[in-house]
Amino acid sequence: MRFSITTTAVLTLLCCIHASALGQVRSAPQGNSLPEASPPPQVATGPSALAPDAPPAPPTPQRHQQFAAQLDLSAFRRLAVFEGGRAKIIDTLAREQLTRIYGKPRWTDPATGVTYDPVFTLLDLLFEPSYYYDKPLIYVEVLDLRRQLVSHLPPAEQETWLKRGRLTPRMLVTPHIAQVLGAMTGNLTLDKALRQLRLAVYSFDQIGASFYLISPGPGSDQWAHVLDPMDAPSRADAGPAPVRPARDAAAPATDAIASIQQRFLQLRDVWRAADAVRVNVLLAALADDLPRLNPASYPAPWVRQAEYLYNITDKFTVGHWAYFGALILLLIAFGTQRLWLIRSGLILFAAGFLAHTAGVAVRGVLAGRWPIHNQFESFMAITWFATLVGAALMLARRQWLFGAAAAAMAGCALLLANTVPIPSHDVGQVAGILATSRILYFHVNMVLFSYGLIALGFFVSAFYLAAHYLHGRPAERFAAAGLGATGLSYANPTRPPAATPARVALLHDLDRAQMVVLQLAFWVLGAGILLGAYWADHAWGRWWAWDPKETWALLTWIIYLIVIHLRFAVRNRGLVTAWLSVVGFLVMLWTYWGVNLLLAGLHSYA
Repeated sequence: MRFSITTTAVLTLLCCIHASALGQVRSAPQGNSLPEASPPPQVATGPSALAPDAPPAPPTPQRHQQFAAQLDLSAFRRLAVFEGGRAKIIDTLAREQLTRIYGKPRWTDPATGVTYDPVFTLLDLLFEPSYYYDKPLIYVEVLDLRRQLVSHLPPAEQETWLKRGRLTPRMLVTPHIAQVLGAMTGNLTLDKALRQLRLAVYSFDQIGASFYLISPGPGSDQWAHVLDPMDAPSRADAGPAPVRPARDAAAPATDAIASIQQRFLQLRDVWRAADAVRVNVLLAALADDLPRLNPASYPAPWVRQAEYLYNITDKFTVGHWAYFGALILLLIAFGTQRLWLIRSGLILFAAGFLAHTAGVAVRGVLAGRWPIHNQFESFMAITWFATLVGAALMLARRQWLFGAAAAAMAGCALLLANTVPIPSHDVGQVAGILATSRILYFHVNMVLFSYGLIALGFFVSAFYLAAHYLHGRPAERFAAAGLGATGLSYANPTRPPAATPARVALLHDLDRAQMVVLQLAFWVLGAGILLGAYWADHAWGRWWAWDPKETWALLTWIIYLIVIHLRFAVRNRGLVTAWLSVVGFLVMLWTYWGVNLLLAGLHSYA
């Protein structure tokens, strides 16, 4: 039995409501679909399904796997496509679309356990959507929402779907689930999960709406969809249609576009026939023709290659392995001064820093700006800056502890960025207010850089606390490990005398190291706050308004004000400083992340 017209209409209405709420989501352009044949029983095809007149039966999982293994997507994945306000490569589009739908950038077929290439899955969803109608594809993150969606099923089936965490597209086109999708609960967690689910449904149904593969011609800045009619004023974003030249003057470009469109239609047919040889020929032809169509407006090959490297290295966050190796070697070198340990640690540190630098630099190229304007970019940039400071202190003072602390901080940061979906993980647009003033630009950068220094100081203080609270006889323990007073610092003129017990000498060096970083953080954060107040007076007409971000930034600064002055009034300066450094770091984390995510204010965009 076919899906009811009412059910399909409800789902379509929900998708349209969600798309209009997003503001950035475009409906499929006129002409991006072919005339569709009757769908298989109980299947509702979306407008981007590109169904031919006589669709063959969906392939078996084994045939599907064999077909995918025979394809060469290397050139096609590096083609440019305009989506989300910028030109990106198809590999990026595929990863982002699959993440919206499936929750991960790579789809795994439960029938075979095979994980597929994102670009293959994107094209397969476009040309062979019926294969996925009964596959657990649509990600539902929140367990309570999954319970509501499957509550109409028998108990045994409910348990199965609750464990999977994903539902099939066919399951979502039912009156019960359509009713759940249309409801708003008032629960922030559930409502957020509902919005994510609607986006997943919309992205699956409109998978072909983003194929703006034809770059702008002379006199235009509008990308065209690969299946737009040549005479239709299709645009990749809102705005008046560009003035088109006369047909005879644009005949060569028109013929080239027609040839590309014809190849794309042929690609659909041979894809559904699982003819891997002909698919590879057409993919190579498209990869050759599209950059040649309007080369002046097409992204350069090196930019597209850099973006591909950015994707396959998880945004260069794989550098955390090198950082952690450097951490271990430099910690040992700090005590033993073994030359081979120092050299090996520095090599690994340099490798991690090179990957970190590449991640920040490529992100800047792709975004077209200094990449510090959202949560993910600022997180990567401030940890990079703090790592640079730690490396400079390490080499200038020849204290390998600075390098160990910097490696620990940067390694944890890259590991976190590699495993946790930090907001604004994908390259996109930024709040317009961040580009309105040079003073604001310096304010944001200085405050964020001070946060990086606070993080670096925290790791040095963590080393201090670990050394202070080691149980047993510390002097003998450090001496047995080779951490004698003569081996704690390298060329450090302020080292205590050689007769000082090893533990005291170690804590002395750690205290000096943490104070260097924390004092620098104090001054940079203070200057950043003053610049923000100066800008606020010019932009908002007041210096201070006790906005949550302002308030917590001030509290963070006060903690380090206490750190610097309390040292003169306590007996164990190093220990008090280390614990206050831990407190300041936790407050900074709340200021940096917690306020943005949980409290509304004028700084919610930062």
